[in-house]
Amino acid sequence: MSSNKTVERSGAFRPLTDSERHLLSTLLNCEFPGNVSLRKQFSTVMGRQIDDNGSLELQTRGGPFAEVVRRIPVEAEIKDSDGVTIHILIHVIGGHLNELEIYREDSQPVLHLETKKIQLIVL
Repeated sequence: MSSNKTVERSGAFRPLTDSERHLLSTLLNCEFPGNVSLRKQFSTVMGRQIDDNGSLELQTRGGPFAEVVRRIPVEAEIKDSDGVTIHILIHVIGGHLNELEIYREDSQPVLHLETKKIQLIVL
């Protein structure tokens, strides 16, 4: 999901790629308050890339309000190819999916996002 070019928020919302849908779906499939509503919102989600690591601003077309306990109800961790931890967070604002944030602990660009060894953390 990473690239060498700078990505701006000015692009139009678009359907998620298969890998983006898989990643978001993986985080939404664990149990936490509001996950059922967020899964329903997922069926209409669109996104636009907001950084070079593949983070997405999310937009839904309806769906039920999700009563989450925290703005970030679930997080995932994955080791990058050099061993540094990558964090993946779902942000919920106003009861709706708002962002899928991806970043490395050392603030360097993500080298390789391999989701097979993902560790989910409910906050």
